[in-house]
Amino acid sequence: MSVTFSSGVNTKAIRRFVARLRESGATPRAFHVSVKGKTASAVFPPYRSDEGMHLYSLSKSFTSVCVGIAEEMGLLSTDERMIDIFPDKLPETVSENLAEMRLGDVLSMQSGHAVCHMDAMRFSDDALRTFFAMPVVYKPGTTFVYSTGGTAACGAAVARRAGMPLRDFMNEHVFVPLGIENRPPLCCADGTHCGGTGLFVSEDELFRFGTMLLNNGVYQGKRIVSEEYLKRATSPIADNSGNGTPDWVVGYGYQFWRNARGGFRGDGAYGQFCIVWPEENAVFTLEESSSNLQGTVDDMFELMSDLLKDDPSEASELEKDVDSFYDMPEYDDLPAYAKYEYEDNIVKIRSAEFLPEKDGLRIRFETAYGTQSVLAGNGCWLESRPMLRMCKPGLITLDPHLGRIEAFHLRSALKKTDGGWAVVCRHIDTPHTQVLLFSRDGLRMASDGNLLPEAEFLKAR
Repeated sequence: MSVTFSSGVNTKAIRRFVARLRESGATPRAFHVSVKGKTASAVFPPYRSDEGMHLYSLSKSFTSVCVGIAEEMGLLSTDERMIDIFPDKLPETVSENLAEMRLGDVLSMQSGHAVCHMDAMRFSDDALRTFFAMPVVYKPGTTFVYSTGGTAACGAAVARRAGMPLRDFMNEHVFVPLGIENRPPLCCADGTHCGGTGLFVSEDELFRFGTMLLNNGVYQGKRIVSEEYLKRATSPIADNSGNGTPDWVVGYGYQFWRNARGGFRGDGAYGQFCIVWPEENAVFTLEESSSNLQGTVDDMFELMSDLLKDDPSEASELEKDVDSFYDMPEYDDLPAYAKYEYEDNIVKIRSAEFLPEKDGLRIRFETAYGTQSVLAGNGCWLESRPMLRMCKPGLITLDPHLGRIEAFHLRSALKKTDGGWAVVCRHIDTPHTQVLLFSRDGLRMASDGNLLPEAEFLKAR
């Protein structure tokens, strides 16, 4: 079933939440909410709640938990100076500010750096040496500057003291106890775990993580991380009052945000959320893509507040709302066979053929690196796994260092447009939706968040 809920849950409130997701233009995958033991969940076809999806900055909260576990094991301390953990990664001259930088400062986004250095670290042949070489402008512990590079350094501290890669430490101490699959994370060029982005976690698995946080570090009777560390990690250590909208300005802990209405959360770009509201014994997890994260947080808190109000009606209508969220039209007049050849382009696609099939269309791309196919359903979603160069939406797709041929995992469907045909591609392993727009002039690839280069307009010959 796409929707499940406890008896007595206000399904009308859930319908309102789903309607607001639709109105906002968000593309939800799944959510799970629990308030005072009453639960509700929804999975939006063609997505599944057990498939791992790229987490952006919500990965940071997992790294924080690893730091807490390592501290409890006596491997490190948040009061330790970073130069004492990495004496071999330091510049020739260690500034006074760098000498004072502590692990807790970096965890709370108060390293003293003026900007995030993740971009430089990602492609460096020594990510940590690059981190320590950057100017430490502010006195550590005084100024909030959001830094994914800092999180990578924190994860590397765990790896160094544990004597194993962060991925292995996280798998042994967090993933295995929570039943999370150990999927390969994103790493820097030198193998350093990115730490602050790039975990692949399903919505079902994310809810287990949130349940553990709500239970003060315990999951199914097993302690994962100490209650004392979680209290510190989720307290308002850093002043981020100049950081933006209401739920992003009320304090930051060790890789956790404080909520304006109580509790704390981990979150990631485009809408991965793990909200914990201890005052109401509530946890809410959601994986989506959205351009209005504050609006989503507002709606999540409204649903948590209304979930137990006495109006358990319209259950069948709720399931229809969810099942039809991504319905696509079915056409009688599918595109006939056609072939388009393209000028030289950064994607290195030489031609595209339309091949009608029983349930829709196969788009066969001839590329400089082989033949690739995308299946597009007619009134349904068809699955395909092509390999394409520089056209998978993501925060690092546009990086000039990249010319990568990447694996896609898609469920796609046809859609008619004024200028021709489009293929709507739901990415299964990222939050994003991509659209392939075919016209007489050529092919254009677009995505949510404008995460693809304008140069990807392919002109037909």
